[in-house]
Amino acid sequence: MGSYIRAAGLNGFEELVRSYGKDPTNIFDRIGLIPSVIREPNSLIDHDKYINLLELAAIVCNEECFGLKLGAKQSIQTIGLIGVYMSKQTDIAKALLVAQKYIYSHAESFVFQINEASDKLCELDVVRQNTQNIDRAQKSQLSICLICNILKDLIGPKWRPEKVRLKQNPSPQSKKLLTQILGCPVEFNTKKNAIYFSTVYLSYKPHYFEDNLVNQLIVQQLENENSTCTHDDVFLIESSMKMLLATADCSMANVALCVGQHPKKVQRRLKNEGTTYRDLLEEVRKKEAVRIINTGDISLTDVAFQLGYAELSVFSRQFKSWFGITPTEWKDSSKVLVT
Repeated sequence: MGSYIRAAGLNGFEELVRSYGKDPTNIFDRIGLIPSVIREPNSLIDHDKYINLLELAAIVCNEECFGLKLGAKQSIQTIGLIGVYMSKQTDIAKALLVAQKYIYSHAESFVFQINEASDKLCELDVVRQNTQNIDRAQKSQLSICLICNILKDLIGPKWRPEKVRLKQNPSPQSKKLLTQILGCPVEFNTKKNAIYFSTVYLSYKPHYFEDNLVNQLIVQQLENENSTCTHDDVFLIESSMKMLLATADCSMANVALCVGQHPKKVQRRLKNEGTTYRDLLEEVRKKEAVRIINTGDISLTDVAFQLGYAELSVFSRQFKSWFGITPTEWKDSSKVLVT
């Protein structure tokens, strides 16, 4: 199976490249990506192309800390509704477990472990950076910086890690910049990329973002896609479903938790709109199936997994019941079908 990342992982990319007087379109072309793909945060990008894009941008911009600077522009909003889900947990420890469980719906090859480094320190070890499991400097910088920003959003703006370890060994100037932006001592040329922070924070209650993060996500998605939903709360239910599909755990309870409502309230809201949870979920799957297949670069097996199906055969049967043809026939056809 291939490996993908949501286009939201490139938030701030074009702006950062232009700040160096370079053309981001040229960099996209050289990697084989269409610039418009990042306009839709839930679009899927081949993960290796994503990594190569970051590395090429660093070369073109002559910036050894390109990944770090891009990560500094990102926040908990970058990971979408996973961030909302994390903020609704009872403590930071549980929020991190949620991230461990669901982060692959944002980036399939992004895996981290939470270890006890000592009685006082917790280690967050970023264990995989790409499909070859080879460390790439820009992605490592971005991942570490983004994780720090997410923790800062959840714990509070004054939070800082105790230290960070990086596998890379950059120039003295870059070392200084990494230390400055991460806000803590950084050890270089180590065997792992990891963040260390006090275990005290694991018991902290996360900041809740219902009044800003959720609304920002609604606005962001309304600006980037056409929705059949006319009300923000129903639109958010639909958006939550999209985010949770790939986790294969798109239950009513999890969607309700994402939108900050009791499951019964979600049911009533959908009933008022003339639909049900099951019907809306099927409609979301139909739309997402067509959208993902039409990108052209993703295998049907990967499409099935992205939609929460355990097997391609199950997805194929369901797709044929929706549209009268198999997903293979749809993909091979030059005819544009309108759902």
